[in-house]
Amino acid sequence: MQLFIQTVWDGISTGAIIALVAVGLSLVFRISRFINVAHVDFATVAAYVTLLVAGSTAVAFPVAALVGIGAVMALGLLAYLLVYRRLAGERSISLIIASIGVAFFLRYLVTFIWGSNQLAFDLPVLRSIRVAGIRMAPFDIAIIATTLVVFAGLALVLRFGAFGRSLRAVADNPELARVSGVAVDRVVKQMWLIGSAFAAVGGIALAAKTVITPYLGWHLLVPAFAAMILGGIGSVGGTLLGALVIGVVGELAAMYWLPTYRLAATFGVLVLVLMIRPQGLLGKREVAR
Repeated sequence: MQLFIQTVWDGISTGAIIALVAVGLSLVFRISRFINVAHVDFATVAAYVTLLVAGSTAVAFPVAALVGIGAVMALGLLAYLLVYRRLAGERSISLIIASIGVAFFLRYLVTFIWGSNQLAFDLPVLRSIRVAGIRMAPFDIAIIATTLVVFAGLALVLRFGAFGRSLRAVADNPELARVSGVAVDRVVKQMWLIGSAFAAVGGIALAAKTVITPYLGWHLLVPAFAAMILGGIGSVGGTLLGALVIGVVGELAAMYWLPTYRLAATFGVLVLVLMIRPQGLLGKREVAR
């Protein structure tokens, strides 16, 4: 039983990282109507920029992480202005193909600059604590706490803030929103900044747990996509819940089945849920369409 609970805890930690990346992916999809494949490579760039700043200056790691997040927010906005905005109105497949091109460009750019060897943040080794027999690494606790705080803040902004109302209006009907006085272009730019920031936080969190390679973010694409669909497109709470389910199911499959069957188990759950609720756990049917 203790092994089961330990595995669930590890799955929650993994799911928290997936949630950070998935919610940015979901925001972009909700308003731009395409899967931005390069989103996960934004996460990779954030890890490398943080590594560069932390390794070449005397600033503390949290400051270096903020620099990495800021750099990726600028990168996301630049990608929108230079690539995606120019393709606005085109078929979704054209935007997806363009995002694949952006993803490959970023991946080979970081490979050219930093190489393909595994790198890691120079973080202190902290002893895990035990709660009721469950081993909890301080990094896992920090990642889960950060995810919960960030999601709570985002939910409040989207539910009660003026930006959230404008975002919903643009997502539902951009033309009607424009006629109603909503600055559509400004809202879309803000959404790209926020979505990119979430990718950056997720990438830095994953890099702190593992190692940094040019494929760091790529490994998150499929789980993040699955979490977005499972939770319900456009639902902040649903994305968090979907990511936690994906993380826990993946860890349980790796522990009690085979690690290579992790994706098979998570997508099996995804299919079962969608057969019952096509709009996802907390999604709305009209959005799913």
